[in-house]
Amino acid sequence: MTHKRTSSLFRQFLLAGICGLALLSNPVSSRATQQETTEVLTEKLAELPVTLTGTYLSARIAQQDQNLTLAAHFFAQAMELDPTNPLLLERNFALTLATGQHDVAFKLADRMEEITAREEANNQEGKEGAASDDEAKDPSIFAGTDTEYRIKPMIGMALGVKALKGKSYASAVKSFSDGLTVLENHPVDLLGPAPFRRSLSNPRLFSASAQFGPFAVISQTVLKAWSLIGQDRDNLDDALALLQTVEGGEVNQFFFALHSGLISAYAKEYEKAAVHLQESLDADPNSPITAYALINSLLKGDNPDRATEVLEEFSQSAADIEDKQWVQTTFAKMKPAASLIRTPQDGAAELFGTLGDALSQENAIEGGALYLQFSDFLREDFDRTEYALARLHERMKQDEIALDHYDQIDAKSAIYRRAIRQSGFVLTRLERADEAIERLTTLLDGDASDLDTVSVLSRVYQSEEKFRDSINILTKGINSIKSMRDIHWSLFFLRGSAYDQVKDWPNTEKDMQKALELFPNQPTVLNYLGYSWVDRGLNLDKAIEMIRQAVALRPYDGFFVDSLGWAHYRLAEYDDAVKFLERAVELRPLDPTITDHLGDAYWMAGRKSEARFQWQRVKTMSPK
Repeated sequence: MTHKRTSSLFRQFLLAGICGLALLSNPVSSRATQQETTEVLTEKLAELPVTLTGTYLSARIAQQDQNLTLAAHFFAQAMELDPTNPLLLERNFALTLATGQHDVAFKLADRMEEITAREEANNQEGKEGAASDDEAKDPSIFAGTDTEYRIKPMIGMALGVKALKGKSYASAVKSFSDGLTVLENHPVDLLGPAPFRRSLSNPRLFSASAQFGPFAVISQTVLKAWSLIGQDRDNLDDALALLQTVEGGEVNQFFFALHSGLISAYAKEYEKAAVHLQESLDADPNSPITAYALINSLLKGDNPDRATEVLEEFSQSAADIEDKQWVQTTFAKMKPAASLIRTPQDGAAELFGTLGDALSQENAIEGGALYLQFSDFLREDFDRTEYALARLHERMKQDEIALDHYDQIDAKSAIYRRAIRQSGFVLTRLERADEAIERLTTLLDGDASDLDTVSVLSRVYQSEEKFRDSINILTKGINSIKSMRDIHWSLFFLRGSAYDQVKDWPNTEKDMQKALELFPNQPTVLNYLGYSWVDRGLNLDKAIEMIRQAVALRPYDGFFVDSLGWAHYRLAEYDDAVKFLERAVELRPLDPTITDHLGDAYWMAGRKSEARFQWQRVKTMSPK
């Protein structure tokens, strides 16, 4: 849906937005056990005593573990016990949206809109001027609290999406306008109060931004524009003017130009569309959606020469090869194709899908889930949304759900092969490696030139200790390469590591050296070959220099630092060994091999008691 380039643009924008607000207001183990389903857990907990404190803490723990469904369950339970608590209302509302419970969320939104409207009326008229005795008795839930300015934009977004889905475009425009008014007039401090201010790299900032921060400004602006064009195609100028109101920047160039182009194409103003879409593609040359829409607009605008040039330029980009093949195949005859965005609902879904995937890649799980669920609500069963939801659930360690999403993707889709490859990893984690191998082998269909699939299949084989099978498929893949390039280093690395497992050192060394020849500064290969030489007492001076280079490139990788410490150990430089191995244990405190290495270094440095302590720790990590 989006590529790393786009995601990095969004990160820059988000951090810039957060810093501005601050000034104004002062990577799953392959054998991880799958979490129990929410249904099983809630059944087990059903007969336990229900208390407000207990349910609230359970909700926070579930949220910390990124189990949004379970967190939503507990927040709903807590809200039953304290129905006017603003924090519980806000959390329950956000999580019902993030888990796709839109009917529940929309009812909550209607309820909270009534509450906030009544509170505003009471504040204006005062208690004596309240419209009725009942209203005068209502406690103030949101008014005067920071929660008011967090929840109002979310209410506006939710009710706007509901109206947009129902083609009630005037209502959608009003809801998004209300949300934007709050966002612009009452910016929320996303960093939180001192001394508990969040780090700028905290994924929760990204989720908060999607709900009531800079991402929400992007979203509601674009959503309002799509609602305007949904009302009447004659509103094109107003919609485009709206997308020019947000301050400029690289991400805005990509994002607002993209939707200006898509909206213009929807209005059949193809020359305008081409201008905006070209601007967007300049900001992110690897976006397949932008390239597709631009080429299509150029063809519909009777400009086939420029369309041909754009197709050639995109074919040379760093986009995914299957995305490039999809665009190339679609426009091979240089004829207009079906528009990807046929309705305002599709346009809004594209917004949510792009941003939701970007948030998910940054591990902003709640924000990513909320946006992707909105995308699925507005445009059901869209293949790229299914793929993004699957990746989201993988990050949440919900592999069964992820697999369901992958399996929804049609075999004719441009991303079908990508989905099958990723499902191979999922099935392997679910201890269904035989199914993974069958899927991947069927996908290859005897064509080892599909190197991405060869790579995934080889890894599945290795995870099952089928090293000879891994070597065989990698050899077929390598033999299919007509022109060797730097990107092929990983195939030699994978085959070399498989040779290592079957004790074939000459071929291990040969493949690792070939990988370095293709990619001289690749830190993983530098570390692997350097460590292997050290472990065998070979080329020690060169080995330690290679490992130093790997550590310089990845100073926070505990395995690399361990390799450097172990190299010093093999050179009898025990004080240096201790220094680096202590650092490695800090980085990987639960790794038994690294801890054992530190014990050996302590012993040789004369620190006998500390050595025994580390060896004792190893026994607790890997009991025999």
